Amino acid sequence: MKIRLAVITILLSGLFSCGGSKKVQQEQFRPKPEWIKSRPSSQAYYYGIGASRKTLDANQYMQSARQNALADMAGEISVSISSNSVLHAFESNLNFREDFTSTIRTQAQQDLEGYEMVDSWEDAENYWVFYKLSKAQHQEIKEKRRANAITQSLNFYSNALNSRNQGDIRSSIVQLIKALNPIKPYFSEPLPANYKGKQIYLGSEILNELTHTLNQIKIVPVNKSIMVKLGNEILPSQLQFMVKGSSTNPAHGIPLLASYTERPIRNNKQRTNANGVAGFSVDIVRSKSSIETFSATLDMDDFLAEANADPLIRKLVKPFNLPNASININIRTINFAVVVKETVLGKAQIPPMLKESFERKSSEAGFKVTPNQQNADYIATIIAVANPRTETGQYKNVQVEGSIKVQTNQGDVIYLKALDGFNGRHFNYEQAANEAFREVIRKFENSYFREIQEAIAKR
Repeated sequence: MKIRLAVITILLSGLFSCGGSKKVQQEQFRPKPEWIKSRPSSQAYYYGIGASRKTLDANQYMQSARQNALADMAGEISVSISSNSVLHAFESNLNFREDFTSTIRTQAQQDLEGYEMVDSWEDAENYWVFYKLSKAQHQEIKEKRRANAITQSLNFYSNALNSRNQGDIRSSIVQLIKALNPIKPYFSEPLPANYKGKQIYLGSEILNELTHTLNQIKIVPVNKSIMVKLGNEILPSQLQFMVKGSSTNPAHGIPLLASYTERPIRNNKQRTNANGVAGFSVDIVRSKSSIETFSATLDMDDFLAEANADPLIRKLVKPFNLPNASININIRTINFAVVVKETVLGKAQIPPMLKESFERKSSEAGFKVTPNQQNADYIATIIAVANPRTETGQYKNVQVEGSIKVQTNQGDVIYLKALDGFNGRHFNYEQAANEAFREVIRKFENSYFREIQEAIAKR
C-alpha cells in the first residue's frame, strides 16, 4: 500500500511539474505586437506580414512565414493599366488579365530587393514575421530593370523589322515574339522608347507590327480544286500551297498546319521550300461524301516554339487572325463488279458467302457494287472450293482453296491472293465447310480487303 501511494505521488508531482513548465513557457512570449493587431500603412514603405503554424521543423515554418510576408508585400505593389499598354489592348480578355496579374505578382515577389525585417513574434502555435521595403528604393530598382528590358526588347524589334525588309518573314515573326519576353513584367505600362529618332510605345508597337506582318502573308493553293477516286492516295503535288510575303515574293521556311475534313492526317505540319511551296498528302481517301476540304493555315505554335515563348506570351499571341487557304477535293466513287464462284463438296454454293462479305466491306469503304462489268472501274473475281480431307475420329475435315483477283476494267491485275490453308472441323462435312468459309471471311475482312484498298491507292 505504501509503495502504491509513493508511485501515485510521483506521477502527480510529474503532472504538476509539466503543467507548471508549460505555464512558464507560455509566460515567456511577449504580448502580441500592434502590427499583428492592426496592419500599419506608410507613404514611404511597402509592408509585408506573414504567418505560419509551428511544426517540429523550425526552419520550415520560419521560411514559410517569410515567403508569405514577401507575397503579402508584392500584393501591396499595385498594377495600374495604361491606355498605351499591351494589357489595355487585351483588357476585354478577362482570362488573360487574370493570368497576367498572377504572373506579375509572382515575378514581383521574385524581384523584391532591399527589404528588411522589422520584427517577428511567436506564440505556442504560430510564428509571425514583419518586413518593410522603401518605396523609393523599389522604384529605383524597377526603373533600372525596365530600362534594361526595353533595351533587350528593342534589339529584337529592330532585328524583326530588318528581317522583314529583307524578305525573311519567318525570322521577322520569331523576333517580334521574342521582343515581347523581356517586357512581359511591364505589359500594364506604356513603355515609351526611342527608335530611330521616333517615340513609340514599345509593347503596343510590337503587337502592331506583328499584326501587320501576319496580315501581309498570303497562302495560295496551287490547285483550288482536285478530283480523286475513292480509295486513292492524294499526292503532295496535288495538295500544294504557296506562301507569299508583303512583296508578293515566295516566302521560304514558313510553317503551315494542315487539316482535312474527313479525318485527322499524319504529317500535317510542313515548312515552305525555297520556292515558297509546301505540299501535303492523304494516304487514302475513304470519305462517303462527294466533296471534302483540305486546308492549310499558318502554324503559330511553330513560331512560338522557335521563339521559346512562355505560356503567358502564347496566350497573348494565339488569338491573332492567321492567313489560311483551302482546296476542294471532289471524290468520285469507285464502281466494283464482283464475280464469286464458291463450290462446296462439288456443288455450287448459292448464295456465295464471300460475295455478301465483299459487298458489305465495299459499302463500308464507300465503293459501289455494280452488276455490269462494263460500268465497273475494277472487277473482283473470287474462287473458293471446299473439299473434304482425311477424317479425324468422328470429326470431318474440310479445306478451302482458291484465289482473289482484282483487275481494272482494262484487264490490268492489281491484286492477286491465293486462298490456302483454311480448315474446318465438325461432325458432318456441311458444317465443317461452313467453319472453313468463316475462316476465309474473317481473313478477308480483317486483312485482304485492306490490301485491296492499298493496291487501288497505289494506282
